[in-house]
Amino acid sequence: MTCDDTIYMAPLHLAGRLIMENGGETYRVEETITRMGHAFGFNEVECFAVPSGIFISYRKADGAIETAVKRIRKKGIDLTRVDAVNAVSRRMEQETLSCEEVMSLLQEIEHRPPKISRLGLAAAVAMSSFGWAAMFGGGLMDCTIAFLVALLGQGLAFALDKAGMRSFVSTLLGSFLGTILPMLFHLATGLLMVDQTVAACLMPMLPGLAMTNAVQDTLRGDIMSGISSATSAILTASMIAGGALVGTALFRLLTGGVL
Repeated sequence: MTCDDTIYMAPLHLAGRLIMENGGETYRVEETITRMGHAFGFNEVECFAVPSGIFISYRKADGAIETAVKRIRKKGIDLTRVDAVNAVSRRMEQETLSCEEVMSLLQEIEHRPPKISRLGLAAAVAMSSFGWAAMFGGGLMDCTIAFLVALLGQGLAFALDKAGMRSFVSTLLGSFLGTILPMLFHLATGLLMVDQTVAACLMPMLPGLAMTNAVQDTLRGDIMSGISSATSAILTASMIAGGALVGTALFRLLTGGVL
C-alpha cells in the first residue's frame, strides 16, 4: 500500500485512541499525535482531545487542511499499552518509519493480549483488599473475607463486561456485594470487624486514576477534559456509595436493624 497524505490520519487516530482507551491523559494524546505528525513530515499539526473524542488536523502537501474526528467509546486501564504507544512515537523521532510500519506497530499493540490475565487481575484486586483490611486494623479473618468478597466482585465485573454492560453497573453491584456479604457473614458467625472489612472491599473500586487525570488536566488548563474526568470520578464514587447504601438498607430490612 502506498501512503498518501490522507492515509497518515489512520496511525495518528489509532495512536490517540489506544492512549485514551487505556487510561492515558488527554495532554499525552495531544502531545503524542503532534510528535507523530511532525515525524511524518507535517509542519502544521493540531490535536484537541477530550475523554470522549479526538480531533486531528494537519496541512497536506498540496496546502489543503485534512481534519478528522474519532469518537472514543471504550474505557479501561492498561498503562503498558500507553507506554508502548509512547515508545513508537519516540522511535519515529529517531528513525524514518513509513505509515505502513507505524500502523503495523500500533495494530500489534492493539491486538496483543494483556500482560496480566483476568485471573491474575482478579487475584491482584483480591490481594489489594486483603492488604487494605490489614491496614485498617483487621485480623486474619477480616483480611480473608475481604479477599474472597473482592474476588467474587471482580468475577462479577468480568461477567458484566463480557455481557456488554457498562462499568457503572458492575461498580454498583460490586459495592452492593462488598457491603452486604461481610454483614451477612458477621450475622451468621459473630466474627468480623464489619466496618474495616467493608471498607477494604470497596477500596479497589475507587476512581483514583480518573481523579488524578482530572487534576492534571485542570492544572494544565484543559478545563473541559478536567471537568469530564472529574465528573466520571464523581459518578463512580456515587455508584460505590449507592451500592453500599442499598446493601446496608437491605440488610437492615431483612434483619430488623440487627448488626
